[in-house]
Amino acid sequence: MAKVMIAVPTFETIYPDTFKAIYDLDKGDNEVSFDFIRGYDCATARNRIAQKALDMKVNYVLMVDNDVVLPKDALINLLSHNENVCLGYYAHRGADNIYHGNTCICKLRDANGNAYFNYPLESEYIAEELHSLASSGTSLIQIHGGGMGCALIKTGVFRTLKYPWYDWVNYESKGVLSEDLYFCEACRKAGIKIYADTRVNCGHMLRHVQYCN
Repeated sequence: MAKVMIAVPTFETIYPDTFKAIYDLDKGDNEVSFDFIRGYDCATARNRIAQKALDMKVNYVLMVDNDVVLPKDALINLLSHNENVCLGYYAHRGADNIYHGNTCICKLRDANGNAYFNYPLESEYIAEELHSLASSGTSLIQIHGGGMGCALIKTGVFRTLKYPWYDWVNYESKGVLSEDLYFCEACRKAGIKIYADTRVNCGHMLRHVQYCN
């Protein structure tokens, strides 16, 4: 049995579909609590969630974005791997706010076997690739990083990394590093591997609940 805090970082509200999906989760025999942090930017909210997870001495925190809809078996599947960081995946918005087949998680290596050290569009898994892996029985894959919309993290990770665990970086080149990828980079530098479960296909609120298909 594990102690798990499910927490939602949100500036204002949680979509009803998201809240219902959390309520309906198969929690097994695990001790699960729920909380949300409202009214802060996402990085601050995630940092506060991480600190609260440490204060509560839970084993894991499951971060769920306020517009992500979890499958019922998401928690059980993510816990089954016993990894430090394990993500579900969901449709990635394009610049036009429309889903074009890309997901929120990035491949560890390019076609030549070289490790990625940034997050170019071509590094993102296409949904069909993940469906194929899941169908063949490959439920766990190591990834370069990804969005934290569905992220199960052992609280010990936050004791290993330096604060802030999440931050938003603006570069002189006018590029940005979002708070979730900042966390992924901190994990990479600390030697903490990041994984994704190919079975945890979440919905994402775009114009409606969009699933990776």
